Amino acid sequence: MNWLHDYEEELRIVFHDCRHIISQFPDPLNAYGLSYLHHFNVFETESHKNYICYLLPFWFQENGRLTAQDCRQMSIGNVFLMLYFFIQDDLMDTSTTSAFSTLPLANLLYIEFLNIYRSYFPGKSPFWTYFNRYISEWAESVSNENREDYFRVEQVKVAYKASPLKLSSTAALLLSDQDTLIPQSEEMLHYVLLTLQMLDDYEDWKEDLEEGSYNCLLSLTRQELNCDKDSLTQADVKEFIYTNRGLERFTQIAWDHHNRLLGYSLKVPNLLDFHHRLTNNLMQISAAIETEKKLLQSGGLHYWLSKNM
Repeated sequence: MNWLHDYEEELRIVFHDCRHIISQFPDPLNAYGLSYLHHFNVFETESHKNYICYLLPFWFQENGRLTAQDCRQMSIGNVFLMLYFFIQDDLMDTSTTSAFSTLPLANLLYIEFLNIYRSYFPGKSPFWTYFNRYISEWAESVSNENREDYFRVEQVKVAYKASPLKLSSTAALLLSDQDTLIPQSEEMLHYVLLTLQMLDDYEDWKEDLEEGSYNCLLSLTRQELNCDKDSLTQADVKEFIYTNRGLERFTQIAWDHHNRLLGYSLKVPNLLDFHHRLTNNLMQISAAIETEKKLLQSGGLHYWLSKNM
């Protein structure tokens, strides 16, 4: 089973339904919302593809014994909640995002998420206790990551930035009377979300260094070079990555996560395959860097031939 392609038709339905719901928002919020959705639509070229958000309900379908319709509804709810939190992130990360247009849209998206999940879980359901905890974890993580340096001292809290994502897996287990498996599913998702953040942080480290944003790779670099945040330079990070084989150590942390995932009794094969792809991507980047170094060490002509022949 392929963690993405087996669910493409389901995802087409999910995004079709999301577009339909958002198109019913009042003007001009419907246009803002459709534009925002477009930027995260898995079927659009150049979009930001948050695969785990859309697909997690389907990956837990067998464990939760959910119907296809249940999975679609939870995936739609995840999309709305994802857009809601990305709007929060945009407002916190940049001064160019307009709160006037985005906050009303965020609240409409949040209502749609609540409408879906309230249809499955009444007010006294334990689901809402998990909901409160996951939102609190998100708030703690985004508020304190720079001050606490979570990647160095408490890595699980890096994953807390995406804690609301756990709602659909927890929902699937609650609906199938398997709530005893929820702690395992939470821990597994922490490892996957941490590795996902690590891969994003490798791609964004230059921008994050310039803006002062928290970044796991920069945290490891500071730890290895024994320097503080304010003194770290691009040259330091490049030396760590390209000279000191720093990305190999970074990648090994992701492989350690994968080995831990293999040890859980809760089996979610597509989640494991997704994590393996993330880790393998890091490994390929690290290997490419080492190959480039060897070519450079072989001399200018050999390097030119390798690039042009």
